[in-house]
Amino acid sequence: MSKIIIRTAAATPRQVKRKDGTVMVFREQAAAVMKDGEDFAHPFRLSLDDTQAPYPAGEYVVDASSFNVGQYGDLMVSRRIVLVPIAPAPAPAPAK
Repeated sequence: MSKIIIRTAAATPRQVKRKDGTVMVFREQAAAVMKDGEDFAHPFRLSLDDTQAPYPAGEYVVDASSFNVGQYGDLMVSRRIVLVPIAPAPAPAPAK
């Protein structure tokens, strides 16, 4: 299973100036996707909503609500990806 890795719970603002001179501010968080069978993670930027707190450091999977079927039957990824934490494996029971 591929997983998303968040190393730090920090959002970075990115400003874009429109043609009309107004400035839009986007909030992004650094993340990486670790694909099955690969040795290294691939970094990417994760867009956050204006009021959304950054994801805490940890490992996640992409929630099914992040995917849609488009007008022509194509699979599409939402502009805002929703992550679900991967629950840590339960500790093994002590031997008797």
